[in-house]
Amino acid sequence: MTSFDVARASGVSRATVSYVLNNDPRQTIPPETREKVLKAARKLRYRPFAPARILRAGYSRLILGVVQFERIDPSMASDMHYLESELARRGFTLIWHVGSQLGGGPTHPSVNLAPAAVIAHVDGSVPVLSDFLRQFDVPILSFLNATIGQDVGRAQVAYLAERGKRKMVFAAPERRDLQELSKARLEGVRLECAKLGLKPPLVQVVPSTRGGAQKAIEKMLTRRTPPLGICSYNDEVAFAVLAALSDAGCSIPESIAVIGCDDIPISQLSIPPMTTISFNNQQFLDRLIENTVAVTKGERPQKDVSAPLSIVLRESA
Repeated sequence: MTSFDVARASGVSRATVSYVLNNDPRQTIPPETREKVLKAARKLRYRPFAPARILRAGYSRLILGVVQFERIDPSMASDMHYLESELARRGFTLIWHVGSQLGGGPTHPSVNLAPAAVIAHVDGSVPVLSDFLRQFDVPILSFLNATIGQDVGRAQVAYLAERGKRKMVFAAPERRDLQELSKARLEGVRLECAKLGLKPPLVQVVPSTRGGAQKAIEKMLTRRTPPLGICSYNDEVAFAVLAALSDAGCSIPESIAVIGCDDIPISQLSIPPMTTISFNNQQFLDRLIENTVAVTKGERPQKDVSAPLSIVLRESA
């Protein structure tokens, strides 16, 4: 089936079919005509041939998102869905490449893509990752907020210190794909400890298994005695910390206070309920969307905006 068949079935010109199916923002199509074309396309099971469409139009409506994670955390998944839906409203298709191993070469699926721009959540300082992104020869926008990592660590320490905890521990993730983000949050913890005149934080890697977390907390307690404030990399790490502290018979939050980060939906279900940090990503994501559309038109992107933080107060701290 071709666009000619869709035009004949819907009783409109082939140009009109092209405007509708390509969601051309330069053309105003009456709603009833648009629906007639889309209905005919569905009935005929018409599917446009993407490479030919790009060649004919002279530009791509595809945006590639690259996320260097082994798995996607709930808060990031929500952001990804928002980007996908908002770019779709602007006529773009966003597809994601998720994985901790990114490589190029003629056998990699990426060679079949011709995106108009790339949205990347990767460590750009690693040469192989930079090469992977540059192979598309299109603008690259960052899904990372440069300052938010340190802001998280600072906010965690400031909150715990206000509540009388003067000795801090940073509960780091075991996952290798999170190490770059973890460094930024740890740096914020260190900076705030120095600002408040506290000892540098103890860094303790906390595995995601219960047995591994128990051993990590046991090791932590031999190196630093309560009362303590534990700044967890995120809520998932905080879950492991809370479970291990409970198994060790520690009093929470009197002896050891725990704060997470991300405010994932199940953070309120921990025992005790988890104090955590929530992000207001709306402005940051909206600016990222604006910049993505802008660079596809050859325009310069605007400066990123911040993502304000707030403390979600619950019983763990």
